[in-house]
Amino acid sequence: MTKFCPKCGKELPDESHFCLECGCRIDNKSGTSQISDKFSNGKIFLALIFVVLIVGGILILTMGGNGNNQGNADDALTKEASQFSLTVSDVNGHYNNESNDYFYWVEVLFQKVPSNQKDYIVKTTYLDEKGNDVGHETESLSHVYYDTDYPISVGYHTAYKYIDVDSVKVEIIKDGNVIKECTGKADKNKFNFDKPQGNQTK
Repeated sequence: MTKFCPKCGKELPDESHFCLECGCRIDNKSGTSQISDKFSNGKIFLALIFVVLIVGGILILTMGGNGNNQGNADDALTKEASQFSLTVSDVNGHYNNESNDYFYWVEVLFQKVPSNQKDYIVKTTYLDEKGNDVGHETESLSHVYYDTDYPISVGYHTAYKYIDVDSVKVEIIKDGNVIKECTGKADKNKFNFDKPQGNQTK
């Protein structure tokens, strides 16, 4: 059978593996090595496209899944928040002459609370006029809450010097997430600080 170079067309002996004219490699099966090379390159190109599509699909699904998870988490927090209703009714301050300490506490009126109080933390934060944290306390909701129509005292804070409390923030926290929050302004005229103002250290 006569063989011809697929590149330059030169007639070649049957046993030739390379073209004597241009050096092109000869495929003994078909005599068309270039066609087979092109086919191999095409397969590689298709494989690359396939990989890109798969990776892109995984990324889209992952991002979409995270969005759904975040949406579900937000819905769960909103549902939990609806189980609470509370307001700050008063902020108190008292100076103890015997121990030379300043005591602060907050009165909170709980209108609605879930039955599993042990899962929640109450964080009371005392803030100055600029909103800076000047003292805070955390405690289990189950330790402070009881069924009553009257305000409940929370956030007992002892300071060894006078702190200028302007407002408070009370947060209900579960698993590190703030479920519910309420704030209240402090009426400093109601603070029972018997120690002369000049001896108070701001």
